[in-house]
Order: sequence, then C-alpha cells, then structure tokens
Amino acid sequence: MFRIAVIVLGLFGLVACGTRQPVPVTAELPPLPAGAKPFELFRRADLQQVEKADLVLFTDCLAAAGYPEERAVATGPGAVAVALLRPVVTPRTEVEARRYGFGAPASAVQAEVVRKDSAFYQVASQCEQSARAQLGDPREVGALRDRYTELGNALVQDRAKRVTAILTDYGTRLSACLAGRGYALPAGRTFDARGDLSQYGIIRGHHDPVPTPARSPGGVEIRPAIPARAYRPSQAEVVFALAFVRCGVSTGLFAELDRSERAIEQEIVERHVAEFHGLNPRIEALAQRAAEVLRDR
Repeated sequence: MFRIAVIVLGLFGLVACGTRQPVPVTAELPPLPAGAKPFELFRRADLQQVEKADLVLFTDCLAAAGYPEERAVATGPGAVAVALLRPVVTPRTEVEARRYGFGAPASAVQAEVVRKDSAFYQVASQCEQSARAQLGDPREVGALRDRYTELGNALVQDRAKRVTAILTDYGTRLSACLAGRGYALPAGRTFDARGDLSQYGIIRGHHDPVPTPARSPGGVEIRPAIPARAYRPSQAEVVFALAFVRCGVSTGLFAELDRSERAIEQEIVERHVAEFHGLNPRIEALAQRAAEVLRDR
C-alpha cells in the first residue's frame, strides 16, 4: 500500500540478493565521513562510473564494427541503486499525498535499438568482452559489477524488511486511526503491511501513456526515447493518502521511522561487513581505472 523504496510493484517487493559471505574476523567497515549515513558506504558513484565506461567502450566497439546506431542513441547508463536514495515510506507530507497519492513519476527511458540481424549478437558478445578487457580481466570485471549490484540490492531488501516490521508494529494504531477517518478494514481483515491499496478498496491511478512507435520492416528499428511520465493518482487515492499522512503523524509512525533510520542502516551495513570490506576497495579501484580509460580516449 505505502510506497517503500524498493524496486517493486505494489506495497513491498524484494529485489534479488546474492549469497551472503561469511564475515572474516579481521573485517572492518570502511570509514564513514562525519555526518554521512551508513548506507553511504555503498559506492554508488563508483559503480555508476564503471557502468558509464563500459557503455562507452561497448558502443564504440559496435560502431567500429559497423553498428553505429547504439552509440548514436546512448545517453549514458541507467542510474544504479536508486532505491537507496528514496524515502523509506511515501507519502510523508500532504503535498506529496495531493500530488502523487501513493505513486511516483516514471523515469525517462532512453531510445532503444532493436535489431533482427543475427550476426549482430556475435559482434555484441565480442564487444562486451573487449569493453571489459580495457577495464581489467573481463571475467573479474563482470563478477565484481554483479556482486556489488547484489550488495546494493541486499541493502534495499534488508531495509524493506525492517520497515515492514515497523509498519506491522504500528498496524493496530494505524488501522484505528484510518477507521476513524472513514477507512475501516472489512470485517475479519487485519492490517497487512505488505498489502496494496485494494485492502481498503482504493483503486490506484496511472502513469501517462507511452506512445507506440511505428514498426520498422527493416533489420534495425530505433524506438524513440520516452520522457519522464507523470503519475496521475485517482481522486480516491489522494483522499486516502491524505488520511494516511495524518495518521502517520498522529500515531507516531513517521517519528518512529525517522528515529530508527540511522540505527537500521547501521545494523544492516554491519551485517554486510564482509562485502563492504572486500568489495569497496575493488570497486573504487575499478572506478578509477574506468575514469582513466575515458579520460584517455
């Protein structure tokens, strides 16, 4: 029901998490700058730098092999680990409730090249290896990117579980408050922190539609970029979102989320101390190599 900062549909959704490694006795968390939040230990900018270099090298290779369209439409890699930057629960204010209900704008999508040339896939595989080889050992580069992405996913997943627990603890108080505002659950139903708006009979809104591009009969099709799209909450969703925000304040739910935020993040990063200890120096070094490769081009 409430939008949790995870890559999901509905109330809660959990992204894939890699196998957790045993914690070495000597493992320590990297130092955290004064005033920074524990999740800032995740080197999101470094991972983004690696993805950027990989895309540039990959599309340059394709262009040199006779496939320039991918480079022409590439605007950069998608943002990585964005769920780490979002509030854990929304809406939190009446302004947000009126504007978005329980939704959010859809991110822009860059143009896409769709090919029907079977020979392209062999070239693409070779270019993928070539791009990674300029950053290091191709297999190690790919494995490090995957493992660090899994770490980011694990942080989001673990936080979602803790937020779910807090919502569940406040479920009785929240339900009573919402019932007092005209939103009683059906007889026999109890508050479900993982449920969607349908448990209160609310129909959600929608995003602005995406235009359907014309199909190309040839061997290559360039689908145009899709700009960011507004979310249009239903009127019933907005009214319920306002009730939720007011109840979140009056029950102390929002205050508890704010009080617990840092402790939750600290507990989670300590649970992943082995990954941070082993992977952070490597992703930092790989990002530095990626920056050097791009600078020398």
